[in-house]
Amino acid sequence: MALERETIVQLLLRERLRLTAVASAIVRDVHAADDVFQQVVLAALQASTEFQDPGHVLAWSIRASRHRAIDLAHSRRLVSLPEDVLDLLEAEWADPAPGAWSDRAEALHRCMGRLAGPSRELLKMRYTDGLTAVSIARKLRRTADAVYQTLSRVHRALRDCVERELGRVEKPAERGVS
Repeated sequence: MALERETIVQLLLRERLRLTAVASAIVRDVHAADDVFQQVVLAALQASTEFQDPGHVLAWSIRASRHRAIDLAHSRRLVSLPEDVLDLLEAEWADPAPGAWSDRAEALHRCMGRLAGPSRELLKMRYTDGLTAVSIARKLRRTADAVYQTLSRVHRALRDCVERELGRVEKPAERGVS
């Protein structure tokens, strides 16, 4: 028996962060990623009679988000991630762990709030404004290498903070380090 349209919409709204992450990784534009999400919801409603269970909806919507984002990236002449990288990301996105994405997003939000102003501004320029590291370097009168290194440090700090927030930091002995 097919899923009801209301069930499909509820599932897609619950998975919105995951689906927009798929599109955002490809088009690198949060507004365009939201547009892709809306297109996927509409397409899912049109195909609603084909879905037999929530897992099918999720797998289909991840794949649809990926393909629609790639189409959008090509139409805008954006350079997309290589197919093999997208395949690896898709495997990660398809992880059905309930709540894992929302917990991680909340932890990331808390960690972002703890960042110093310059680090937050750097991330805003890179990911919200869509500037390249070279463009940021010119704007800040720094070298591109310095921007890359700073971004790397900020990413590492955020990753460590999120892992601490989620209580998933391994002790050195657990990693095989003595």
